[in-house]
Amino acid sequence: MSQNVKFIYKPLTGSHHEVFLAGDFNNWNPTDLKLTEKNGIYEINLFLEEGTYCYKFVVDGFWIVDDSASDFCFDEYNNKNSLIKIGKFSQNKNIINDDFDTPDWVKNGIIYQIFPDRFCNGNPEINPDFKEWYYQKSNILSEASRKNLYEFVEDWNDYKKLNNAPNKHFLFYGGDLEGLRQKIDYLVDLGITIIYFNPLVQSPSNHKYAALDFLKIDPHFGTNEEFRQIMDLLHSKGIRTIVDFAFNHVGIEFFAFQDSLKNGPKSKYYNWFEWKKWPIPNPLPDNFQVLDYYQCWWGHSTMPDLNYDLSRNHPDENYIKDIEKADVNWDIVNHIEKVVEFWLTDLDIDGFRLDIPNEVPFWFWEIFRKKVKSIKKDAYLVGEIWHNAHEWVNDKYFDAVMNYNYFRDPMYNYFITNELSTQEFMGILKTGLSSFPNQANQVMMNLLDSHDTFRCLETLQNNIQIYKLMIIFQMTYPGTPHIFYGDEIGMRGGYDPDNRRPFNWNYQTNENLVDLRKHFKNLIRIRKQHKSLVLGKFREIKSAIVSFSRKFEGENLFILINKTDSEKEISLDSNKKFFDLLSEKEIKTSEGKVKVQAESGMILKEIP
Repeated sequence: MSQNVKFIYKPLTGSHHEVFLAGDFNNWNPTDLKLTEKNGIYEINLFLEEGTYCYKFVVDGFWIVDDSASDFCFDEYNNKNSLIKIGKFSQNKNIINDDFDTPDWVKNGIIYQIFPDRFCNGNPEINPDFKEWYYQKSNILSEASRKNLYEFVEDWNDYKKLNNAPNKHFLFYGGDLEGLRQKIDYLVDLGITIIYFNPLVQSPSNHKYAALDFLKIDPHFGTNEEFRQIMDLLHSKGIRTIVDFAFNHVGIEFFAFQDSLKNGPKSKYYNWFEWKKWPIPNPLPDNFQVLDYYQCWWGHSTMPDLNYDLSRNHPDENYIKDIEKADVNWDIVNHIEKVVEFWLTDLDIDGFRLDIPNEVPFWFWEIFRKKVKSIKKDAYLVGEIWHNAHEWVNDKYFDAVMNYNYFRDPMYNYFITNELSTQEFMGILKTGLSSFPNQANQVMMNLLDSHDTFRCLETLQNNIQIYKLMIIFQMTYPGTPHIFYGDEIGMRGGYDPDNRRPFNWNYQTNENLVDLRKHFKNLIRIRKQHKSLVLGKFREIKSAIVSFSRKFEGENLFILINKTDSEKEISLDSNKKFFDLLSEKEIKTSEGKVKVQAESGMILKEIP
């Protein structure tokens, strides 16, 4: 019995990749089966006969385990591979652990993600000038000409350079903490209750994922003291904060790496990193391969990986759950615990978004969660897991994940690319809801865009009407809605860094963008006013369009979304009258049937 299998690779970076599939089904040929890109996601379909197959993705020459696989296998060299089982060999490994609490403030929240350099420049006096030591090319591990690539863009509205400039990944626009402070009222007016910051730590990069110091705000954003003052102001206005950290790696400027780079095995920090050969030749030879010397994230020399398990090399250490089976590098663990305590107490943040946590050992996250929850019991922990994350969401690791697999991806494939039928779309959603306990579903970060994806309106080619339908769904579906800065005013963007354009503060000159923001604001208001949209039970209504109800404590809402170009009539199995919360009109029914206009949505409340 053969079966059509779709293999999907979701990249960790927004750049273009060459992706192939290799496994038992093609004699592990690394260039035989090439995946096709669709909206930044890579796919291939294969017909496979009944049996079991080990496989990996080959991404830009790197062999990558598919972490979304339901099972795994190991070759004779103890290398981990993904495993797929076809026919009678298949099985369901989904196990739910529902014995843990998730923060109520997240359930009731609206998340707004800010990429700090691109939100608002409020203090030009601290604009990047690249005079710090770490911007100089004297560091032999920096790209040879990197010093000349750094550029401050004087014109905030000049986003085209992010697409066209040869140094597009090294551009800075000067967004800072003062800019955020000046725009807090804008966020309050929109209805935001949670800010998710991309990294704020000191780093030479504009994205700050290559940390120089985990304990210091980047000076071109502001100071630690200024950040704490802003936290107090945000809390006074009912806004909580979570901050993004990458604990898989640091920057080459990080104090421990600099010491190990200089002193080699004599450095007390040498085993913080997975050194393979030392010293680094100076000058670097033309054929220099950084992975011959030390492990770093995706071969980026400027991001050396932290070495958590002294008994295993990368990536084998990542799959270990039992700490008793690891030789723990306690110096690293203790340092990160110090970082956690500093941000939760001294800077008073309310949680963490954890970058690429699947590239850090499971056992570490168990320690991390215990530390965080011991300081703030209701802190929010959300991981960046792009695939089925049932292993990660429980009382050991995270409260939730960025819901790429069971929200963002099916939303794109239904509303934008039309690859899914209504039945298929609703089926994926129900699978997602059944994969996690209810309290975790209520705090899933339900995103449509992020700093790692195309923006919706880019793929939709500015079809605002369909986009509005997606927002209706996002604000009425179980989970916490996430807005990537500027989504509410129709910002566009493709490949990284184009998706990280500076915020368009001139949006008010465009009536369509003003109207779109009003749409967001209205839906946020509706969600806050109706607990059934936050805590209510989700029940699908079988129909040709997206139809479901949310019910809580006597309130029953019906959500109907028709993305087609023709009117549809839906049976609600109710003889009561209805009030549409969107149009603010009473809706007439005929024997419980409601007409939904083309490319429109309704949120119907039963009238007693």
